[in-house]
Amino acid sequence: MNTIAVVGAGRIGRQIALAFALGGSRVRLRDVKDRSGAEAEAVLADARREIERDVTLMAEEAVVKPAEAADALARLETGVGLDGLGDCDFVQEALPELLDVKRSAFARLKGRIRDDAIVASASSTISPRHLADAVPGPERFLVAHWLNPAHVIPLVEVVAGAATAPATVDRTLALLERLGKTPVRCADSPGFIGPRLQVLLMNEAVRLVEEGVATPEEVDRAFRAGMGFRYASVGIFEFIDWGGVDILHRASRFMAEATGDARFRPARLVDEKIARGELGPKTGRGFFDYEGERRGTFESAKMRALLRQLKREREDVR
Repeated sequence: MNTIAVVGAGRIGRQIALAFALGGSRVRLRDVKDRSGAEAEAVLADARREIERDVTLMAEEAVVKPAEAADALARLETGVGLDGLGDCDFVQEALPELLDVKRSAFARLKGRIRDDAIVASASSTISPRHLADAVPGPERFLVAHWLNPAHVIPLVEVVAGAATAPATVDRTLALLERLGKTPVRCADSPGFIGPRLQVLLMNEAVRLVEEGVATPEEVDRAFRAGMGFRYASVGIFEFIDWGGVDILHRASRFMAEATGDARFRPARLVDEKIARGELGPKTGRGFFDYEGERRGTFESAKMRALLRQLKREREDVR
């Protein structure tokens, strides 16, 4: 899949277009909002400036080589409307999170794209089932949710709809991996993975400020130096097991009782793990299996990952 269309020239669309261009694809970034010719040209000029700024920053930070940045810009073209996409292998929608806007754009693709082109939505909350019937060929449709800034963050959540063909998922995963992304399959559920976790985390951070526990600056500093640092190297479920499922269970019960808030109660699956004695490496099984060699190497492997991260951060400070 060498020719990509990105429908929507806003911030996320610009970032996605840059990610594809850096991955070696020819990219057509299209503005599809109804506006005058002069307004559209101004939007496209602004998009180009922002993309050039971002890829220049990547080159200055040695994330890409200057020649790679120049090549990416040469592969990326901008335009207005949905005509001229007949040779595109993959069409990535990146429009505002409005159901009618997305459905309208998908309907307008009919007759303008190839019969075998994959169509993906960058939706972060709208279910594939609410979009698929508007797409010409729902078997070629899925959600590919990129996280802002899309050209930097590795994760892309891939969500198949009821009619999505397995080959569509496989081809999309292969394309994203070629870009150096980390695609993660996810079932069709409100908020998928990232947004669902982020909504809870962000609102709890705001509540800390509301309650006078800490200032926004203090919360951010604590997060960067604590959870942000840890979870850059250790997954959430890995850390639950490492600390012990029983520790999460006790902490959850304490928080629920101390605050009187049911949202802190242990999840049902945590209760089930406690009942079965599946507490992590110390019992041979938690959310993962630690029998055999993994039991002896898990903790040291995670510790090494954290130490490497600490070393990188200290080098950055110098």
